[in-house]
Amino acid sequence: MKIRKYLPSDFEGCMAVFDSNLPLYFDDLERPQFATWLEHCGNNALEYKSPTYSNAEFDSYEVVEDEQGKIVGCGGYYVCKDLLEARLAWGMIHSGCHGKGIGTLLFQSREEDISIKYPKHIITLGTSQHTFPFYEKMGMRVLEIIPNGYGENLHQYNMEK
Repeated sequence: MKIRKYLPSDFEGCMAVFDSNLPLYFDDLERPQFATWLEHCGNNALEYKSPTYSNAEFDSYEVVEDEQGKIVGCGGYYVCKDLLEARLAWGMIHSGCHGKGIGTLLFQSREEDISIKYPKHIITLGTSQHTFPFYEKMGMRVLEIIPNGYGENLHQYNMEK
């Protein structure tokens, strides 16, 4: 497995990973928001402006490639303005690759990057009832649960480490 920075040429591969996780892990209504995020991550504009998170001052996005160079996962984070918080964003592994340790590698990569660049920041994220146990294994704890926070029967679990 290889983890590297997202490139504009990775767009279709990341969208395929997203689509493989519908409808259990994401609501289809989130698809345009994710596409906008990817387009932003592939733009090297001098002035930073997140398309999705108005409270962000920096973000990073990575892809995970298998041995053949196929994208099997992606995920990133953004740093919140005026807070000591780095929030994990749009982390996902292709549904055909779940349970193989790829999510752990992606989490650890993002956690290490944050700890080096932002050592005083806490790590937070919003996830669903389907994936919060994974993040608990990574040392995160549930702060609040918002029923249907991501869509019908897709509850939002806000967590921190």
